[in-house]
Parts: sequence; structure tokens; C-alpha cells
Amino acid sequence: MPDVLTALLRHVRIETSLFGRVELGAPWGARIGPREIVLLHHLLEGEMWLELDGREIRVGQGDLLLLPHGVPHCLRHRPGAAVVDEERWLSPPRPGVQSVRRRLGGDGARTVVLCAAMHVIGAGRSLLLRALPSVVLLDGGAGEPVPGLGRLLDGIRDEVRGRRPGAPVMAARFAELLLLQAIRAELERPAPPGSFRAALADERVARALDALYQAPARAWTVASLAREAGMSRSGFALAFREHVGEGPLRHLTRWRMELAKETLRERPGLALAEVASSVGYQDEAAFNVAFRREVGVPPGAYRSRDREPGY
Repeated sequence: MPDVLTALLRHVRIETSLFGRVELGAPWGARIGPREIVLLHHLLEGEMWLELDGREIRVGQGDLLLLPHGVPHCLRHRPGAAVVDEERWLSPPRPGVQSVRRRLGGDGARTVVLCAAMHVIGAGRSLLLRALPSVVLLDGGAGEPVPGLGRLLDGIRDEVRGRRPGAPVMAARFAELLLLQAIRAELERPAPPGSFRAALADERVARALDALYQAPARAWTVASLAREAGMSRSGFALAFREHVGEGPLRHLTRWRMELAKETLRERPGLALAEVASSVGYQDEAAFNVAFRREVGVPPGAYRSRDREPGY
């Protein structure tokens, strides 16, 4: 089975912006607004309720909760409990502080949560997150919800408590490994029919995706991708569109432009002709047209804008 996840992760970087241990006493409730981060919560003690997309979901002791898309949601000590906006309930940490420990709420039943907020960056970000639902709940009631969870949590705790040089960075790396384990555990579950995740689980379509992601500069055609998949051209085109939601060449263009944006950000000294060649365009003018059509600005303007403060 092709390992498409590895191909995507080669173009993903995870950065932990904040992690910590939060003790909550009932009554408590918070409304969290939209954001461009991934949230990870491991419930160490007690229980809490998540309200998201009109659903209420119980999170029990030992469970691992992943919110990959930063969608608005509420967390409570029980269903229907009053909530306040997070700004009024949870003050931001001091500048430069990455690890926090807090006690919030009332004097009732206690809930203890290990939380992490992370940025997922890179060309593979949108595809990786697209493969995940709005909420992932991994059951810890029967043991570890992901392999090695205990060791990862021990690593975070040891670094935070030890306060040795480099401790915040080390603890953040453990948290990032925890996120990757949670993503892998979710992607190993059965995929909903017709979803992008189903494309990763379909061995034939996955072979074409793996080839496309690993060699984006190759002069791919629908026929050559169909050969990678071991399918007829028409059958492959139909299956690809059903799973991925767009045609193979359209998907290739989008992937090339994501890689180009990544290269423009991370290698600002590279000539535009070299950026174009790295993603399969020998003609710089054709690359400029394709990039502008996809991104909205020419590649030179994108690189200049990305280097300005605030971007």
C-alpha cells in the first residue's frame, strides 16, 4: 500500500505555540472562536463536554481530543452549562511563555486537561488537514488511545518540571509527536465513502497520488497517472474525481502551486526560473500565469509580500 501520509508529511512542519496543564473546577464553560491552529487535549482526570457543529460529545478520562480545523466550539463541565468567551475566561500567556499551568472555574468536580495549540505549516498542510474530520476523539478508556502516549506525556512532564536548558523546545517536540500519532491513528480508521481520506485508502488512487506528490515536476498526464494506478484512463479519471473532488491535472496544479509557495517562503534567494523548474514549469512565463491564476498574485509579489511584517 502506498504511504501517501509520508509524502505529505515531508512537506509539513508542526510548531507548538502553547501547551500546558489546566485544572478546571465546576461550574465552568468556554466558547472558543475560529483560529488557524490545531488544538489537542488529553483528559487526565474527570470529564468534559464538547459542543461542535450542533453536536455534544462527551470526553472522558484518558481520551485524546483533536480539533484540526480551528472551528468554533464550546467546552463545558456538563451539557448546557453556561459559557463565556475565552477572552474573558482565559487570559493570554505572557510574551515568550510557551508552557502554562492554570487553575480555573469553581470549587466543584475537577477536570484536568493537558492542552496544546499547534501551527501546521507547509505545502502539505491543506491536504493533510483535509483528510481529517472537524473533530477526532480517540478513546482512552481501554488503554492508550495512541501508541506510546504514556512515554510522550512523561517526556512533556519531565521537561516542564525539570526546567533544564532547552526544556520548552523539547516539550514542544514531544507534543508534536503526540499530534502526529493522533493523526495517524485517525487515518487508520475506516474512511467515509467519497472522501479525500477514502482516496488515501484506495490502493490504486493512492498509488497515483503518491507518485504525483513525490515527483511533481514530472510531465504527468491523466494516462501516465492511470498507469501508475494500474487502471484504464477513463476508470482512473472517474475514481480520482469521485475521491479527490477534482480532476488529476487540476489536483497536480494545486499541489505544484503549494510547493512553489513553500519554496518562495523558505528560499527567498532562489531565482523564479528555478522555482518554476522545481515544480514542472520550464517556461517561467507559463509558471507566472499559473501561479497568479491559482494564488491571486504573481510569484515575485507573493514572495515580497510574505517577507513583509504581518504576513
